[in-house]
Amino acid sequence: MLPAMPKTRSLLSRLATVLFAVAPVVVLVLILGGLYAADHGLSRSDQSRADSDAVEVANLTRAFLDRHVEKLQHFRILYAPPHRMPDSVHLEFLVDQLEPAGTAFKRLWATNAAGIVVLDSVIRRVPGASIRGADIDTLTMLGIDSAVARARVTGALQLSRVGRNVAGDRGFVMVSPMVFRDTLRGIMLGNVLTDSLLPILQTPAAARRSSLLILSGGDTVISSTRPVRAFSHDSSIVHLQVPGGGAVWRIKVMHPSTRWVMRVALWAIGLTALTVLIVGLIRERRQSRRIAERSQELEHLSTELLQANRAKSEFLANVSHELRTPLNAIVGFVDLLRDGVYGDLAPRQIGPVERIAASATHLRHLVDQVLDLAKITAGRLEVHTDVVDLRSFVLDIAGEMEALIAERGIALSLGVGATLPRVRTDPTHLRQILVNLIGNAIKYTNAGTIAVRARLVGADLPPDDRLNRLTPDGVWIQPLPVPAQGLWIALQVIDTGIGIAEVDFERIFDEFEQVGAGPRGESMQRGTGLGLSISRRLARLLGGDIVVDSELGKGSTFTLWLPVDPADLRLAEERRSPARPRPAVDV
Repeated sequence: MLPAMPKTRSLLSRLATVLFAVAPVVVLVLILGGLYAADHGLSRSDQSRADSDAVEVANLTRAFLDRHVEKLQHFRILYAPPHRMPDSVHLEFLVDQLEPAGTAFKRLWATNAAGIVVLDSVIRRVPGASIRGADIDTLTMLGIDSAVARARVTGALQLSRVGRNVAGDRGFVMVSPMVFRDTLRGIMLGNVLTDSLLPILQTPAAARRSSLLILSGGDTVISSTRPVRAFSHDSSIVHLQVPGGGAVWRIKVMHPSTRWVMRVALWAIGLTALTVLIVGLIRERRQSRRIAERSQELEHLSTELLQANRAKSEFLANVSHELRTPLNAIVGFVDLLRDGVYGDLAPRQIGPVERIAASATHLRHLVDQVLDLAKITAGRLEVHTDVVDLRSFVLDIAGEMEALIAERGIALSLGVGATLPRVRTDPTHLRQILVNLIGNAIKYTNAGTIAVRARLVGADLPPDDRLNRLTPDGVWIQPLPVPAQGLWIALQVIDTGIGIAEVDFERIFDEFEQVGAGPRGESMQRGTGLGLSISRRLARLLGGDIVVDSELGKGSTFTLWLPVDPADLRLAEERRSPARPRPAVDV
């Protein structure tokens, strides 16, 4: 199963790359789809209004035609038995029954079976010649002869063409055959004016209508337009089957789009947002490409830096290791010279030999520091934990450095209580840290005192063991900020030397950094600037840390934090408490 893991990760990585590439396209398609859907919805709203108006016009037109067909059928009584032929008295009676305001008939004609007009009645008092005595089978006006021919064949009402008659009126003729017992008794004709249809079609929707057109084949039945200002129009066409089944009228209405402003604004805002998104995506892709290229460069540089750092560490370790052998030989031979193995030294030789010994010792110390730094950087420095009694440990170190302290004329004060718990740490590394801290305090203190104090710090301590109290030597101690949860021992090295500026608190812990090191020629006093860097790294290797608090001209305080195991604290408390008598046991 393990070999499949890299393949799975590679597949997931490729899938993520493909999704990342496809996602913008999907987003763009969704945005365009949303814009189209919104625009289509607005357009369909206007279109549905036009469709509804067209259907209403068709229904009103159909009702108009049906009403006139019904009115014309009332004249069948003129031909019904016992009447043989229509007479003018009955015709005028029936005409009087028509409501001129409710019909659009202009004239009515009644013919005999042969198609000769026997009666001519004018309903609307408009000028026009009478066609009484004319043969309707030969009337080509408005295509009446064709309509009559169809009526004779089908026996049903027919409509003539739509157009203008002799008087100039626009209309058409309804031709209704009067058939009784399969016998044609005559034909009744009604001239209908189409202009009377227009007022009927003025519905509430007509206020929003820009044009209305009713066509019968190539002839125009109704044509009405109204000038409007609109960006776009929505049209609808409805087909109407007129009575007789001979013709189909086409009804076309057109409405100006009431929401074209919203549609234009929708597309303008949408396309603007889309453009901004595309520009942003392009810039993001370019930025991602630049970041990827920069990341590769940084990764390459980081690899080179790691290799260079590793080479540097290996070089320092190798050089330091190679330098220690001749240095040990020099120190050994100098000791033999000082001990008189090769004969007693002359008085003039004693001084140079001592200087050689001091320089060799100093050089060996520098080489040891460089070697330690190389080991720490390479991660090859080992930690051997042991239980350390701080009081005796600090006293031993102070005893070793007592001669150097006395030579400088500095007073040393120790404040390490015997009741402190033992510390589980590496004594070698701890010794090196304390020697560096005390050595720096001696180096930068010309007169005054150096104090080494230790105290137990922790948020879980009882109130009588907290920090605001007197130390064993009677010095009032201010509280320290605890670095983390748990128990700690704050081991402080306090001097009254030259002090350190606050801006240099972190810089002094960098490698090869020195503050106020003095002239270059005084290399024995300058050092290498590695002591504090190594000390802090060793402290962190032991699970603690080193912090500094200082003020120029008033001395410095270096605090070494060492973690304490709660079990060691309980052991220390048991050592402090008097032994309780065991209860007597009856045997």
